[in-house]
Amino acid sequence: MHVEMRVHGEPLAILPSARKAVQQLDPNLPLIRPMTQREQFDTTISQHVLFARLAGSFGLLAVLLVATGLYGTLAYRVNMRTAEIGVRMAVGARRPQVVWMILKDSLWLTTGGMALGIPLAMLVGRALTSSLYGVEPLDAFSYLLAVAGVAVVALAASALPAGRAASVDPMRALRTE
Repeated sequence: MHVEMRVHGEPLAILPSARKAVQQLDPNLPLIRPMTQREQFDTTISQHVLFARLAGSFGLLAVLLVATGLYGTLAYRVNMRTAEIGVRMAVGARRPQVVWMILKDSLWLTTGGMALGIPLAMLVGRALTSSLYGVEPLDAFSYLLAVAGVAVVALAASALPAGRAASVDPMRALRTE
């Protein structure tokens, strides 16, 4: 048997009176777990909250992995192209041109990754339809938000290698070859 009461003020303050009223109905009837409606709601939704927090944590981990992978790839590519960048700067390339060249490479890598990742995400989204709360598996806004987020992470991860490439001393770069 469940009993619900509407009270003014603190809900648990009425608990002794509620126990007394239940005892008057039946002395063998105990109050097993008295709780507020908020506690009951929190109990029923706790698994969904845990799943949402885990999904958010995995999303942050994915952002960190994307940033680390892009940074490592770009730093390696910039290091391998030091002589080329030195020649370009010796011939007259300006710093913004070199930065744009490196950022453009980053955007191409990111675009390729998204071209592979978005269809895979759509397939996985269809498989996880029952776990998606309030989001459709092919929600365009979510995909646009994800693409924008990955683009921002890619630009942030490529900023350091681009700045390093633009500050290459042409004479030093040509001597390393």
